Amino acid sequence: MKFIIDPSGGMAGDMFSAALISAGADLKTMKQAMQAAAEKLGTAGIDITRTADGSTRLKIQLISSRPHLGDEEAGAFLNELYRQFRIEKEYRLFGNRILEILVQAEKKAHKDFKIVIHDHGQADHHHSPANLKPSSDHSQSEITFLHEAQDIIVDIIGAVTGLQSLRINPLATLSKSVSVGGGHIHFSHGTHGIPAPATRIILDSHRINWEKGPIEKELCTPTGASILAALGSRQISAKGKTKNEKVSFRGKSRGTQPYDIPPLQIFLF
Repeated sequence: MKFIIDPSGGMAGDMFSAALISAGADLKTMKQAMQAAAEKLGTAGIDITRTADGSTRLKIQLISSRPHLGDEEAGAFLNELYRQFRIEKEYRLFGNRILEILVQAEKKAHKDFKIVIHDHGQADHHHSPANLKPSSDHSQSEITFLHEAQDIIVDIIGAVTGLQSLRINPLATLSKSVSVGGGHIHFSHGTHGIPAPATRIILDSHRINWEKGPIEKELCTPTGASILAALGSRQISAKGKTKNEKVSFRGKSRGTQPYDIPPLQIFLF
């Protein structure tokens, strides 16, 4: 069996969960698990729709009641969710790998871009070179705060419940390079070119092939990159293509924005 991902339309946590739903994963269980994860952070509405081309779109509107979420607390929440939804060891380990990959990338991004974390996880960004703090100041706290990525526990539990439902071994190869988009992104780490610092760190350190475009928007998120890395994703050569193998299932999804680009596609051969 081969699990193949075509990320030429980008990659994000919600897109991966939506693709699993499209492929036939247990919708009821996935939705319950994602809702339970969201309720650990605040409140959320989860809406699943079908686009004109038959892709699945998952919209998660999370209203967090938390000023920040630390990596250790995120791990504790995941362990609670694993027990609640009877996640098997193989998929627990996969979920934990996603979180660890993102946390390590965030730590490196904070160090490389000299982002100083103060109490309550607030980031202090000094855009003037004279005001930049030495990166060693970051050692004042071993906690990595997940600012934009608070909803990673929602994405992780969606991914693990979906893969477990379909009995997919969490190991994948890519049929094409990951499209990351282009332009700039504005977030708690300041303004940076796409791919965002953590995304690029993950893709490069895990040797995942990527390319810019096809539009000037963010198409691959840090969480999406973390999922690909946790799946051990590598791009297959032309000789490794599954030309004559039978497709057991396929799924396709789109992000929340109606961009004129290919969908994320997954296949099991």
